[in-house]
Amino acid sequence: MDSHRLLKIGLFGFGCVGQGLYDILSREEALPYKVERICVKDPKKLRPLPTESFTYDPLEVLQDESLDILVEAISDANEAYTIVTEALRRGKKVVTANKKLVAYHLPELLQLQQEFGGVLLYEAAVAGGIPIIRTVEEYFSNEPLERVHGILNGSSNYILSQIFKLQKGYAEALKEAQDKGFAELDPWLDVAGADSRHKLCILTAHAFGRPIAPEEVAFFGIDYLSGEDCDFAKKNGSVIKMVASAHLTSDGELVPVVLPSLVDASDDLFVVEQEFNGVVVQGAYSGAQLFKGRGAGGHPTGAAVLSDIVSINSGYSYGYKKLHKTTNAPALALDFEFEVYLRSSEPDLIVSLGLTNLQNVQRENDSFSVIGTVSLGNLIREQEQIRKAGAYIMALSSDFVGAHVKRSKERVQVS
Repeated sequence: MDSHRLLKIGLFGFGCVGQGLYDILSREEALPYKVERICVKDPKKLRPLPTESFTYDPLEVLQDESLDILVEAISDANEAYTIVTEALRRGKKVVTANKKLVAYHLPELLQLQQEFGGVLLYEAAVAGGIPIIRTVEEYFSNEPLERVHGILNGSSNYILSQIFKLQKGYAEALKEAQDKGFAELDPWLDVAGADSRHKLCILTAHAFGRPIAPEEVAFFGIDYLSGEDCDFAKKNGSVIKMVASAHLTSDGELVPVVLPSLVDASDDLFVVEQEFNGVVVQGAYSGAQLFKGRGAGGHPTGAAVLSDIVSINSGYSYGYKKLHKTTNAPALALDFEFEVYLRSSEPDLIVSLGLTNLQNVQRENDSFSVIGTVSLGNLIREQEQIRKAGAYIMALSSDFVGAHVKRSKERVQVS
């Protein structure tokens, strides 16, 4: 191999993703890429490489003109922001795996690329090894999309699989997910739905040409899931999946939400189990297509980073075709309605959520569960109250788009 073609990579972070990439490159010797410098934060942390392999000063890597590509793979979104924005100001080619960074700062990151001529790719930030951003960005660049939805968090999906497949309790399933490295020690981002929200924000920008701020997305998770909620699902021939969804209404308004949902065997997402992710892309003409793969882990995510490295090296950058086509970005459909199941100990929530079409499901000691209809606007406005109350809320079907209300009413059993 021509030694001049060896591309040098500067790597920030040597955790799950950084080590995954490093490991793939050490095994695939034919690839013309080499991790030349690695910047980490904690000098005392035990790592599988000798200490002289690392630097602890990000500027050393940012200022190194011999490096061709920079890869950011650290977990702290604020530090990632500092590194990535500085790299883009220097006109560098950058690959990141940090979804929170991209979700919160996409318009600014776009601006920096235009202004200084750098390039940023972030396939690894959404759905691990599934090439979903590129698929939506390229394959569906000219076809209008009606909806993009799916299971975007492997940790919570693994927990739900243990609960429904193996009848484990939530706490036991969560501990197992942590022991296997699927869930963080502080699992809030995963189980409360915030991680899925970040990924949905990024997908929505590519799918519908509208970058949405995380604050515009109502998100709910499984952190308050109880046995009786699971029993309700089973009684209705369903399992529970945490679904992140964005779709356009018939008026062309956008509905972004992360909501645990009842999913039965007829649903595309029913087969997405354990730590896998699954994304359904629904084109106006091509219909629904399911993309399924490993959503987390060093090798799948490292492989997505590698794919970006190869692409960025061959001159690829996101065209943001839908973003440039969309003169009027779609507004949020705040009056769009979902049919939901709510379990709480605070009756006031029914009033503040403006629940209509109420049906009682169960009353026990100090808590109750009901079915009702709620608007997107109320879900966004009241989400903190729902969390503070320790209440659990889920959709009666993952088909948020329209026809589900009548159908789910017909089959939902209320005890």
